[in-house]
Amino acid sequence: MKTLKSRPSAILFSCRARRGVLARGLNTTREIAMPEYLSPGVYVEEVDAGTQRIPGISTSIDRARWQSLVAEFKKTVVPQAPAWTDSNDTDPGVTLLELFAWLTENLLYRAHDIPERGRNAALRAATALSVLGHRCTTECATLTRAHFFAGQLLDAATLQAEQDYHREKLRRHNRMLHGFGIVSGLGVHVEATSDPGGGRVIVDPGYAIDRCGEEIAVCTGATLAFPSVGNEAFVSLRFWEHPCPPDSPSASGEPDVTRVEEACVIGFAQAVSPPALALARLIRADGGWRVDPAFVPPRAGAVMA
Repeated sequence: MKTLKSRPSAILFSCRARRGVLARGLNTTREIAMPEYLSPGVYVEEVDAGTQRIPGISTSIDRARWQSLVAEFKKTVVPQAPAWTDSNDTDPGVTLLELFAWLTENLLYRAHDIPERGRNAALRAATALSVLGHRCTTECATLTRAHFFAGQLLDAATLQAEQDYHREKLRRHNRMLHGFGIVSGLGVHVEATSDPGGGRVIVDPGYAIDRCGEEIAVCTGATLAFPSVGNEAFVSLRFWEHPCPPDSPSASGEPDVTRVEEACVIGFAQAVSPPALALARLIRADGGWRVDPAFVPPRAGAVMA
């Protein structure tokens, strides 16, 4: 895999693959749609990290990404404040919001683009909501599965409930029988190069289970440039899913997402928060980076009784 020299940057495997990998740098956002093609199965994208832009790389957000952002926001807010997402046509606040939305839409139509400040704010919000929306619970609550009968009308909610049941069963199986951590591979090592950065971090292909019980496959590994700041950083890995762009619009004219890619994010972080996994700790010493041999990453199979 090629190492991207420009920062901030990221590597994203295509939605056409069963699993994907998204690489990101320290204290930066790496989960923005509209990636640019780099090589077969690999795409590069620019993010807002408070640094210089990458020439020729787009940060625009398509309609499918906006819809995904709204869905993540509602999923995160509803358990905490259901009234915030209720639809009430008689609420004056709703009327004002609709008016402001109409005015904003007209202004954006005239400008033919989203302002830079708004785009950056949306990208930061998308990343924060992505993390909040995928927090898991390890409580052993009762499961409910769908029951089918002849002549039943199968709607999207019923089919989604069927998927959720089997996915949660698998998560519980993984958590209770295997625990969390690295299953195989995912070794991290530093390789010196002649690049201006002085080297790169290589994550080997492998398999892992996070604290939620989600299975994470890194099929081809990842190569990242060294962190640009700090003297210590963790190499983190976490499960990430996102909607694949629709092939064609639906009968209503709106793009319906029919596939969701189960991918993962590999990056640098000063602290790794669950359900993400820390694969290694990097230390800067004598002007270079090395893997801390004293750090032991979690490994699946060590389930406490």
